[in-house]
Order: sequence, then structure tokens, then C-alpha cells
Amino acid sequence: MGEKRIRRPMYAKEDMGRLVKWFFGYPLIFIIYFVLSLLMPRVSSGMRMSLGLNILSYLVFLASFALVVSRFLKFPLLKMINQSQVVSYKNLLLGFIAMLVLGAGTTFIWMALRPQSFSFTLSSGWALDFLLSLVLVVLAALLEELMCRSYIAYFVNDTMAENPKQKLINCLSSAIVFTIFHFQNPETAGSQAIYAMVFYFVMGFALMAVTLWTKGIEAALGIHIANNLISAWLFTYDDAVLVTNAVFTHHNNIGPVMIIQSVFCITISCLAVVRFTRKTL
Repeated sequence: MGEKRIRRPMYAKEDMGRLVKWFFGYPLIFIIYFVLSLLMPRVSSGMRMSLGLNILSYLVFLASFALVVSRFLKFPLLKMINQSQVVSYKNLLLGFIAMLVLGAGTTFIWMALRPQSFSFTLSSGWALDFLLSLVLVVLAALLEELMCRSYIAYFVNDTMAENPKQKLINCLSSAIVFTIFHFQNPETAGSQAIYAMVFYFVMGFALMAVTLWTKGIEAALGIHIANNLISAWLFTYDDAVLVTNAVFTHHNNIGPVMIIQSVFCITISCLAVVRFTRKTL
């Protein structure tokens, strides 16, 4: 039996039909999500209920994404995780460990140098709070990687780009979309907005570069989960988009030093993935 061929997605007779569907995929995802979200509870009381409702919201969002991709765009979901359609847990773990060590390590150094900027805030019931935060972080990172990396990387062509020009276009597109996706976060408002947007742009660009290098989102997903988990478990800050029961709270606003640290950790984590996957790809 010959090798099973993947059906070419999103067009019947010409590429224009494919591009039209690709273009309208995003708004269709949000429309389906909005309709389904009308069935969800609208008000929460307390941090745990807020975490629970956010988890439910991301599950609905992922379901909307899967429906559009598999039914409207006719594209295999597994291929959006890895081009070979085989999930690389090794790359996921590699990206996660690299970012966790760098992110937590540099922040602990910062806390040692400026202890007055941090306070111990861990409260009782932290085990359940950590579990809820973990589930939420994984779902949120997965959705953002699928929408900001996979959607762009795979839907311009049936396979990921090979030529440098198209790779650069994909990285810039991902960076822009990823930044736009975070406009609703509180850190993108006020005097600190420019620093936050620079970070999101760099993160979006770097994670797309890693995605194109590894031919899958696993390493980028690991880096993304670790980055968000550090904020959810270890070092939250006063105007965080979602309050969690973290060990410490960082009371300084986002500024140049924090952005330099964050960009450094993201960049080195991505370079570490490239270095350790060079011989296996």
C-alpha cells in the first residue's frame, strides 16, 4: 500500500480559494467562540472560580479552533503540532527546562539584588491553586501557539517554509499577531505599554523561528509554558492579567530592566533548543 497522502487543505481549483479561507479562518474562530461563550457563566467570585472559568473559556476556544481547522479548512490537527505528525515530547521538555531555569534563575538573582521589590505572598491552599494555574497555563499557551505559530506557519503553504525570505515573513507575521493578541492585557496600557509590546514582539518572533527550525510547536510550547508558569507559580506582579497564588509578588512595574531580562531568557532558551536539536533534525 502506498504512502497515505494528506489532502491539500482549503482550496478546490485555485490557490485564491485557499487564501480566502485562510484569511477568514481567524474571524470564524472568534465568532464560534463568542457564540459558545454565551452559554458559559459570566461572573466569578474569588480567585479559584476565576481560574476555573478561564480554563473553561480556553477549552471552548480550543474547541472552536479545532472545529474551524478540521471542518472548514480541512487540515489535519496533528500536523499543526508537528509537520511529521509525530509529537516530539523531547523538544517540549527541552524548551520547558531551558526557559524555567533561565527565567526563574535570573529572577531569583534580581530578588537577591533588590529584595525590597519582592514580598512573600504564598497563602494556604496553594497546591490546588498551583494545579489550576498549571492547567490554565498549558491551555492558554497551546491555544496561542496554534493560532500565532501553527496557523501562520502551515496555512500559507502545505508545508513549512524553506526559503529564508518566507521564514522571515512568517516570523514577522507571528510577532505582530502575537503582540495584537495581548493588547487586552493590562501591561499593554499606560507608560509601560511600549516595554510590554517589545517583549511580546520579540517572543512571537523567536518562538516562530524555533517552530520553523524544529518543524513543530513543541519546543516553542515548552518555552511558552515555562515563561507563564514562572509568573503563575513563583513571581507574579501587581497588575498581572490574572491573579494567582504565587510564592512571591514583584512590586515594580514593567520597565527596561525587566524587558532586557525577559528578552534575554527567551532568546537564550530558543538558542539552546537550536543547539541541542541541531544533530537530530
